Amino acid sequence: MIESCFVLDINAEIKSITKKLLQKYSLKLPDAIVSATAIYLDAPLLTADIDFRKIKELNVVYLSAEDI
Repeated sequence: MIESCFVLDINAEIKSITKKLLQKYSLKLPDAIVSATAIYLDAPLLTADIDFRKIKELNVVYLSAEDI
């Protein structure tokens, strides 16, 4: 799985999405960056953190301890 990962620089579009998310939702900066990156890539965000549910623009897949 790690071999299929890649590093993406924070570009102008991700910065713009991050700024909009910070203005619209009460988010911590790292959560806003992660969310903005997923939105930019049009990729689902896999997480166990239910705080992401408030971000309507985000496609979230929630994982529980039983899923792991």
